[in-house]
Amino acid sequence: MFSAKGLVLEYAVAIPTRRYEWRRSAPGQPTRLVHDAIAFFQAFNERIPFSVNYGDHPPRIGWSAAEVCASGGVALNGNELLASPDRPPEQRFDGSYPASLVTFHAPLVSHLHARSQLFSSYTEFHIGLRTRLMPTIARSGPSSYGALRVTGLHLRVPSGFSEYSSLRGRFIKLLERADLAKLPVLVSNADHAHDLHWMRMFPDLQFQGDVLSPPLGADSLRALLALSGDNWRNFRVGSRYPPRG
Repeated sequence: MFSAKGLVLEYAVAIPTRRYEWRRSAPGQPTRLVHDAIAFFQAFNERIPFSVNYGDHPPRIGWSAAEVCASGGVALNGNELLASPDRPPEQRFDGSYPASLVTFHAPLVSHLHARSQLFSSYTEFHIGLRTRLMPTIARSGPSSYGALRVTGLHLRVPSGFSEYSSLRGRFIKLLERADLAKLPVLVSNADHAHDLHWMRMFPDLQFQGDVLSPPLGADSLRALLALSGDNWRNFRVGSRYPPRG
């Protein structure tokens, strides 16, 4: 995920589409997807934020914190995500990962945010919510699944939408509503250069897509992160990497 200036903000893990079905590093089950992602990023000294993108087929759950934990096979201990103790040993990962660095992409579920209805009419942009698990205290003590907090929106733009004034106007109005609700916006399919060029006039937008970086397999991403070390955020689109001193 990139800023409008091309700076890396986080990485995304996703269930592969047919186009990228060769990517064996992105398993098809929500639990495996979450577990493999945590195990992958644990291997680096830097704690790197990442998002879990289920694509067009998110888990069929009610999107409570308990259901997100159950679907991902995780439990919350303070601010750390652990493998759920209900899973058999062979289905658990070792250690933990900061919950504040893991974002789950959810559909536009009304009960998760008081202003979700502001976006329900923008169906052409396929809007969803970006959420994180945060610790809470129940009567018996800390909750093992916490609460689900909305941190922003994710959406997909129609291909070539920037060429049509009506869609550009709708997009701008959508961004105004997101700003009113204080929800940062991620465009998850910045796949066309002309659309991306137009959207970059909005400095607070965040982007994912083929124009900025094609999907990477686990081995390629591992090599990139090993090369960058604690400077992984400094990779910029179109720049020499690693940067010369």
